[in-house]
Amino acid sequence: MRLFYQKSIYLTIYPRMPPPPEPARPEAHIGAAVAYSPTTHPTTMPPDRLSLRLGQLPHDVLAELAARLCSDSPALQAAAEECMAAHTPLPHWAVDRVLISADLVPHLLGPLEAEDGAAAAVCTQWLAGWKATNEPRRQLKPVPLDFPEELVTDDMKMAGTPDGRLVVSTRLKVHILDRSMRVLQTVAGEYGHGSIAASDDFSIFPCPRASSLCRSTYDGTTVAEYRLKGYLFAYPVLAPGGLLFCVIYERGDAIIGVEDRDEIIALDAQTLQLRHRFGLGLLNGARGLAVGGDELYVCEIGNHRLQVFSLTGEHRRSITGEWRSPESLCFAKDRLYLVERDPEMEDHEEDEDGESVAPAFPLQGRRILVLSLQGDILQVVTHPTEPTAKFQSICCFDCKLLARYRYSTFDNAGDTISGRGYGMLALRGL
Repeated sequence: MRLFYQKSIYLTIYPRMPPPPEPARPEAHIGAAVAYSPTTHPTTMPPDRLSLRLGQLPHDVLAELAARLCSDSPALQAAAEECMAAHTPLPHWAVDRVLISADLVPHLLGPLEAEDGAAAAVCTQWLAGWKATNEPRRQLKPVPLDFPEELVTDDMKMAGTPDGRLVVSTRLKVHILDRSMRVLQTVAGEYGHGSIAASDDFSIFPCPRASSLCRSTYDGTTVAEYRLKGYLFAYPVLAPGGLLFCVIYERGDAIIGVEDRDEIIALDAQTLQLRHRFGLGLLNGARGLAVGGDELYVCEIGNHRLQVFSLTGEHRRSITGEWRSPESLCFAKDRLYLVERDPEMEDHEEDEDGESVAPAFPLQGRRILVLSLQGDILQVVTHPTEPTAKFQSICCFDCKLLARYRYSTFDNAGDTISGRGYGMLALRGL
């Protein structure tokens, strides 16, 4: 941190001046540094003798050697920083007039990335400065992800756990991955449609064949099950207080959301006992659910909006915006991340002459919308390299947003669609 202080002071006070030139070093000194480098003399020397010999080196050569060794070891670099802070503390004017200056702190912290969040813990002034400059850092940006390609399929579903496991399921298997995307465990079973939920007590909540909602362990054992005669289940999501929410719809419906008959149920996440049931008459095509704070957000395809309920089922408000048919939703740090339904899955609107009407939002299905809790669009993200990519589902995991997408493949001529492929896009900046 001290090294960052010094760089910050220099760049703030001398923004247009080049860095001071390195002092010239006689070749004899350079040779001496090489002669006593660890690479040429791997044998260990007694500390007292080594200290005496190092003390005979010229100051600039010794400084170069120390810097070289510290650059190769984070532990040595931290020790060097601590030592410099103890022996050569920054002058008070540098701290008061630069590092904690109300005018300069935003300039010091503004260029930092989200990964440099430890800077906010330095002092109260830096915490305030970090918050004041944090908005630009919260822009979603693609990052590499070594996700197993064979797991990305059309029926794949994802759920992250607070303790760092990613549960990936298809209709007949579930895979448990760690943060490095290494598969820890694979279990066969019936995991159904819609989405899944997962908790950090090794529980998975699938909807097998949409006919029930289950709590299963990682070895596939069903611990609890909830059924409701005449109803199907989809899109479970966990909430604070041991609650599990899920969409239910009447079994006779051809699709979810006919005549506003969709509902939400709240169950005890351990026993799957019914707590309450709500939303009847308010939901036309309920889809993905997301919990944020003490509220439940529900995607409603039929009316192109989000419905917001309290965790006890009280309807609080509706959110509309510049989007259509919201289908998948995530919540993270006071923001909503939304994916729309693929327009190919919808009936095309026609004008009075029977001609198809151009879609209101040409990027529908090809974009991820970052929304405020009021529904304002803060950012629009499309796939950086695949123009035909259509996002199908999203999941927050390990401080990243994971987005599964489908893309078109073409014949050799490149002008006819020959098939479909599937991929995973990882975005940081939540």
